[in-house]
Amino acid sequence: MTLAVPLLNSQLEAASRFWSEGWESKELVQLKQAFPNPLEAIKLKAVVLNVLYGTNIMAILRVGQCLEEKLKVSNATGPDLVEELVAEIAAVTKRRHYSFVAKFAHFFIDPDLPILDQYAEYMVQRHLGAAQSKNPKRYLKFAADIEKLKELAGLSCDCTQLDTYLWIAGEYWCWKGNPKLKISTDLNPLFQRLQEDPASEPTLRDLLGLADSK
Repeated sequence: MTLAVPLLNSQLEAASRFWSEGWESKELVQLKQAFPNPLEAIKLKAVVLNVLYGTNIMAILRVGQCLEEKLKVSNATGPDLVEELVAEIAAVTKRRHYSFVAKFAHFFIDPDLPILDQYAEYMVQRHLGAAQSKNPKRYLKFAADIEKLKELAGLSCDCTQLDTYLWIAGEYWCWKGNPKLKISTDLNPLFQRLQEDPASEPTLRDLLGLADSK
């Protein structure tokens, strides 16, 4: 079995270089340093994450309380924990906040849990094609697809490298398909520069696998 669209380790290495150029939120770093225990300051972590990533949860304090109560008693781990937290929060907000929960779990519980959003999903599906998991649960499917992608591509990377690649590449290829699409205001000018002058963004070109493009 092969990938529908190839993915090289060199692209992940470029993602690591890209991330090291100041893209990680200093606020999240400080929060993790101040409260390293996953059961500490859960409501504060939820509020900060909601603001920084614009996950638009209006009842964020109630959601934080829900997370606090559930994490204290849950025995679930890995992707199952994400699905469990999504279900618990849905009882409060009537919506399934996969992106928020995946980010919270990745940053504050287990960094090996991949970040799920529409762009990461798009890129994983683009690479895997028919090799995608058939699991009906969204995060369990995504986590299985991430593992399949790493296996088929022979990747030697950590979760942060792959998350960075999937986010940037997903936004780029969606933007290429629809330049009017509302994407990250931080990435948009980089994509514009890449299109106008490919030589001006060598790391981004490497990340996207466009190193040989003119």
